[in-house]
Amino acid sequence: MRKISAVIFLLLAGCSTVPVKDDSADWQEKLYHRLPYEMQGDYRIIELFYATDRRAVQEGDELRFTSKMEDRLTTGTLKASIRPGLEISRVVPKRLKKRGDVGVEEVVKFGEEDFMKRLASAVENSPHQSLLVLVFGYQDSFELTAIKAAYFAYFLDVNTPILLFDWPGDYRGAFRGYERAWGSATASGQYLGELLTRIIREVKPKRLWLESSSLGCQVVSKAFEKMTQYGDLADAEAELAHVVMAAPDVSKNEFNEKFKEEIASLARQLTVYVASNDKALLMAQIIDREKKLGRQRVQTESYGQFEEAQDLLYLKSLDPDRISIVDVTLVNKAGGGHTYYIETPEFYDDFYMRLFGDSVSRNRRLYLVNVKEGVDYWVIRPNRK
Repeated sequence: MRKISAVIFLLLAGCSTVPVKDDSADWQEKLYHRLPYEMQGDYRIIELFYATDRRAVQEGDELRFTSKMEDRLTTGTLKASIRPGLEISRVVPKRLKKRGDVGVEEVVKFGEEDFMKRLASAVENSPHQSLLVLVFGYQDSFELTAIKAAYFAYFLDVNTPILLFDWPGDYRGAFRGYERAWGSATASGQYLGELLTRIIREVKPKRLWLESSSLGCQVVSKAFEKMTQYGDLADAEAELAHVVMAAPDVSKNEFNEKFKEEIASLARQLTVYVASNDKALLMAQIIDREKKLGRQRVQTESYGQFEEAQDLLYLKSLDPDRISIVDVTLVNKAGGGHTYYIETPEFYDDFYMRLFGDSVSRNRRLYLVNVKEGVDYWVIRPNRK
């Protein structure tokens, strides 16, 4: 018995010297391709690029942006501080700033040429040679929008350069303020369109992702109109890898046959997130009397069955191969049912998978509802034991 044990021991010991291919390095290299940061005291410091058509005011060493629109973009970088251990919860930028959870520490302005060179260098040196562009909705100042962008970047946690496109939408008054913001979003679309065109031509990211939310989707819609005016962008080859619209504050009239052509020429994939309990879009619908695509009536009395409003699938029907509809009603616990695109963990999970082209069937929080032949949509469900 002792001899047998000794032989087994020697064999096992010998196995440790047998050369075995180690894939752990490649696996870890992919796993830890996360958002880069530096430490400053107890805080993580991340850097974002920004572009805004707000009027810039230099006050001593501080660069400030007003709610008035300029006829050109101001571009540069900003540094944001984030308290490690921060959990996903309701996002009120002023509260995040006051508690010291997220803050803007430094805003630097660069000329357009210098900015494009810095952006190109960041994209070239990123592991995916990618760029994520963020466009948020209205009501917040430049600083508060930057706080939201930093919060979003922190929890998405992808190692990619991030560009915040900020537009002047912080107007007071529920009705008058919204109307002014809508006009500002529409006018700002041309500047985003021109910026994206330069990025495509000069920076040339292999993966260009565009995420917009709420009234920021109106900015994107108008940007697409501008971009398709350029012949080299209106060809059959799509320049944007994925376009995401969450809680889109865009009327059905915006998504007409023309928009279908723009999507086909500019984006390989479009994903639209909707919710039936989005109270903010309900108010917007009352104000401008236009039905919003981001808010849909979905009956949820039975967990496994959904009856859709007829126009829920209007957008999907424009181009079923390129366009996906995702309903987040079951996981939507955001304030007013609107800001789930920044307050819901399941949204980050699904968005992450779509960025990298992973099959959505791998996401166990999703199940598919077939409505009619060739037209369907996804529903995100909560974890269930």
